[in-house]
Amino acid sequence: MKRLVKIIIPSILILLLIYIWKDGKDILNGIYIAFPIIFIISGLICSDLKTELLISFLLLSISFLVPINLLFNMGTCVDLIIIYNVLGCISYFIKSKLKK
Repeated sequence: MKRLVKIIIPSILILLLIYIWKDGKDILNGIYIAFPIIFIISGLICSDLKTELLISFLLLSISFLVPINLLFNMGTCVDLIIIYNVLGCISYFIKSKLKK
């Protein structure tokens, strides 16, 4: 149950922030500040198992791409997702190195 919460909570947080910021220009703060931080924190939280990390990043990517493309018509944000995932992987590897 604890693993499931670690995997799902960041995705729910992204969906909640997108819903809150859907009416204004605050979504840009989310895209460039809040969402990368959520990916980094997810990389730190899921540093126990690689499968948790992959599932978490997959859910985070889907919870970012689908609403952003549907609500804001921003086109594909695949380049942002790649950057976010790289940041999350860096935080994962840093924490796993410090853990040893």
